[in-house]
Amino acid sequence: MDLDLPLLHTTPRSWAELAAANLSVFLADHAVCEQQAALAALGLVGNYPGDAELVDRMTALAAEEISHLRRVCALLHGRGLEPARRRANPWVRELLAHQQTDREPELKVDRLLVCALIEARSCERFSSLLEVVEDPEVASLLRDLGPAEHRHWRVLFALAAREMPAEQLDPRWQRWLEVEARLTARGGRRPVVHG
Repeated sequence: MDLDLPLLHTTPRSWAELAAANLSVFLADHAVCEQQAALAALGLVGNYPGDAELVDRMTALAAEEISHLRRVCALLHGRGLEPARRRANPWVRELLAHQQTDREPELKVDRLLVCALIEARSCERFSSLLEVVEDPEVASLLRDLGPAEHRHWRVLFALAAREMPAEQLDPRWQRWLEVEARLTARGGRRPVVHG
């Protein structure tokens, strides 16, 4: 997969090896992440119901995330495993803690950029795991879902880009990329999507 991602920190191979050795944990967490991604997309719809393009794109994204959730759950159930219970994602919580405004359109832009970062990091992690995983079912899943996550980050970024001129958006995006890189560099010690 041609990643072409904006991320400033590369996931170390050690994380991929850890996740590959603990696929039941990774997959259970992955199911929760798919659920949360669908909810985040619908949350954007709830926050901005008058934005017709956002509503159209986010409802489509939520539907796709739900189809991913169904696929991951089917894989888990086929192995006699259960998805993890819904829980707060510490990495996402820390990312969100760096929002600095409640004014619009800046808040809308930040919400979209954070979601774009989450999707981009998921794509990168799936690609990293795909390089080492030996389980053919999981490899097939990652090959299918990685490109979807790539498409999602681009859609979210494009929606944010409509809201402010590039000379304002670019430094804002750079700041978010730097925040995400710092948070991710501290992680990689658990076999979870954003750990």
